[in-house]
Amino acid sequence: MTTERPIFSSLAPLRQRVSRRAVLTGAAGVGMAGVGTAIGLSLRGDSGSPGRRAATAAASQAQATAEASPQVAQPVGSPAPNALARQDLRATAAAQATLPDGTALVSSLRLPLFGVGSRDVPNLLAASIPSWVEVGAAVAYPVEPVGLEGYVPEGMAPVTTVPDYEALVAELDRRPGGVAVVPLDQIDWRVNVLAVDGFDPLRHGESDEPVIRIGVVGDIVPGRNVHLKMSAYGDFTRPFRKVAAELSSYDLTFANLEGNISANIAPPDDPHTFSFVSSPEMLEGFKLAGIDAVSLANNHSTWNSAGWGVSALLDTLDALDAAGIGRFGAGRNLDEARAPWTTEVKGRRIAIIGIDGVTANELQREPDATVYETWLGAPNYAGAGPDQPGTNPYILDQFTADIAQLAAEYDIVIPYFHLGREYVALPPEWAVEGARAAIDAGATMVVTNHPHVVQCLSSHAGRPIVFSPGNFIFDQMFSAEVRQGFILEVAVRGSAVVGVRMRGVEIVDFHQPRLMTEAENAALMDRFWRHTDELAARG
Repeated sequence: MTTERPIFSSLAPLRQRVSRRAVLTGAAGVGMAGVGTAIGLSLRGDSGSPGRRAATAAASQAQATAEASPQVAQPVGSPAPNALARQDLRATAAAQATLPDGTALVSSLRLPLFGVGSRDVPNLLAASIPSWVEVGAAVAYPVEPVGLEGYVPEGMAPVTTVPDYEALVAELDRRPGGVAVVPLDQIDWRVNVLAVDGFDPLRHGESDEPVIRIGVVGDIVPGRNVHLKMSAYGDFTRPFRKVAAELSSYDLTFANLEGNISANIAPPDDPHTFSFVSSPEMLEGFKLAGIDAVSLANNHSTWNSAGWGVSALLDTLDALDAAGIGRFGAGRNLDEARAPWTTEVKGRRIAIIGIDGVTANELQREPDATVYETWLGAPNYAGAGPDQPGTNPYILDQFTADIAQLAAEYDIVIPYFHLGREYVALPPEWAVEGARAAIDAGATMVVTNHPHVVQCLSSHAGRPIVFSPGNFIFDQMFSAEVRQGFILEVAVRGSAVVGVRMRGVEIVDFHQPRLMTEAENAALMDRFWRHTDELAARG
């Protein structure tokens, strides 16, 4: 199959959408800003930048806040103070933190904590606090100050001093309780910036290169018990209510929609069916949560046990378009399936594509990795064709060519792959090679989904690869692994990723994710980092 089709010039604008965060108006907006300010001033954790909500969704967002706020107030959330509150926080942090100008307090990426109090900073640097538990962490890592040459403030008592940033990153990876002071212009995604009194100098500081916060979530599966619960409660936004404020705090949010949205197909009553479909009413929940776009590059866009075939995909395309929600990874033909969803945030042009490695793979893989005889040339292949609806296929030469073309035109390019093996903690080798090939082609980073469990983190050429954030909205309850997932926060400055954070969620009542407590999040991250080390050991 050719890799040189000039598909983007005409189709990319069709996939572009105006973010529903573009406007924040009216009484609902004022109420949300007030709630964000109160929460931001009361928590140790990071306080994210205010989300830009559309006027059409402002009222429903405010309604969700009352129900969602108890969960948002968990320490792993991202409350969003208004501009005045950020100025107050900045002044407080500057006056009390005693950090050199232009620097930030950073920890190991493995420390599940996003912020400390200003009074804790000198004690952490002096190692007079023995354990991170004493400043709010859920794990008892020993506090180990690490000096970066030229950035050892007075009173700091480093256990070791390293000559440069690369050595610091390696040292913090070896010491999960490590803490250091680093110039802001050196920081990248391999360290964790700690907010001080709610002010994060990387995400909230003033800079010629504003930081963009992107939220990514895993599998949202409509239908089955998710649909039955929404119907029983008479509320099709209910799955999103406890996470809506968190997701809306990001500048841009996207997800994997693994199933169909249709007004023409009645959702089955069977709670065990593999035919996943729900009403277009569910899209109000996506808008409530500020989800800007969804990937359709997955094995339930065209395949289902009821045999609806591509008619359900076509209904889904129409429903998303009518709701103003962006989409990528599938289409009415191959050109549309390959086309990116594009947008612009803070002056940066962003392109996101979806690639289906499960039901549109170029090769037959493991039996649970390419399913239902759907690889290229097999009878149930789900990939789109010149005149055939379907998903964007996992064809290495094709998707790397697409990424290379996008990288030449956009500042930020993120492929969202659907691949791997279900319920397996590590990606297969071919999936790792595909993710690395995407980076080599120019991707800013790579994210994957499909396994229905949280996997791990890797890197290639200095860029992050996040394998599977797990389930987000689904009715699987048979183990902790399938009930849990995370919201991935990606911070981008210019065209480079400068921060990644994982905020754990747990699904309750077969349909509704809630933010985890710090202790729950720490346990989830312990599993995540264990899998990360296992993948690294594999080579």
